[in-house]
Order: sequence, then structure tokens, then C-alpha cells
Amino acid sequence: MVKRGLLVGRFQPPHLGHLALVEFALDQVDELIIAIAAAQLSHTKKNPLTAGERVTMMRFMLQNHEIDPDKYWIIPTQDIMDNALWVTHLKRLLPKFDVFFGNNPFTEMLFSEQGITTKKTPMFNREKFEASRIRQRLIDNEDVSDFIDPKVASLLQEINISKRLEGIVTDDSEYNNEHKPGSELQDM
Repeated sequence: MVKRGLLVGRFQPPHLGHLALVEFALDQVDELIIAIAAAQLSHTKKNPLTAGERVTMMRFMLQNHEIDPDKYWIIPTQDIMDNALWVTHLKRLLPKFDVFFGNNPFTEMLFSEQGITTKKTPMFNREKFEASRIRQRLIDNEDVSDFIDPKVASLLQEINISKRLEGIVTDDSEYNNEHKPGSELQDM
């Protein structure tokens, strides 16, 4: 029987800390579902990338590091505005999974309440690999090559992420209501 795990994150953008999380999880399960959370959100300071861009970047990063594509699924998931139903919502959208990988106590509690085994993940150099800091470096047009895979960097350049972020942070009308169930997840 295949043991399948779940890793949920916004991946805004996917970075080398995420790669370490995927490798950690794949050492413990046969397959891993990588749920791209908040798929409905994009073009904001906290969520500048579309779900499709994040799926593409995650896939290319994993390929670039020779992670067997038969070992993972990358699936975008929309968040809902009901914490009590969020895990049920994910279970409805995703293939069956046996264990949830995470390090946020609130999210772990939600999965535990649904009878799902949770496995605490280590923080892989959290000071360095924090998506909000990486996004700020992109806004400031600073080098991010120490934080992200070269293929991800290339894709970010291709979509001109610095210009997108510059437009977002200078626009007064930015959509700021980004607190959705699942956003309690660490800033991934």
C-alpha cells in the first residue's frame, strides 16, 4: 500500500527551503501531494504569483533537483472562509493522503481533529528561507540567487516579477483581505 503525504503552502515563490521540505517529506512517504494553497489569489504583495505560475515553478525546481516526478503531485487548491471545514475541503479536492506535514500548531490541530496523522517539519534555515523576505528582495530588485532555484529565478524574470511587485506595492487599491482559512500556514 502506498503511503501518501500532504504538504500545503502558498509557495510565493517556491524557494530552496521548500525544496528541503519536499525532500524531508519524501524520505518518509512513497508519494507527496504538494497543495498550492490560495490558488484563487494573485497579484497582491503577499500573493504576487498565480497558481499556474507557482505550479510551474515548483515543478521545474523539483525537476532541476532530480526529484522523481512519479513521487509527487502538485495540485492547486482554493482556500475557503471556514477553518472548521478547511481540511474536509482539502480531502474532497485531493487524492487520499495518510499524513500531513507542517509546522504550524493551528493547522496541525485542524488536521488532527479530522483524525489525520500530523508530522512536524523542521524549519530549514527559516531566517534565510522566508518567502516574505524573498518577495521584499524582489521588490527592492536585489539578488535572490542564494534563496531560489536558478530555473525559478529564470521564470520570475520571464514574468517580470519585480515590475509586477512594484506595481502592486505602489497601488493604493491593493486587495488586502488576504486572511483566508489556511493562511495560518507559515509564510510559505
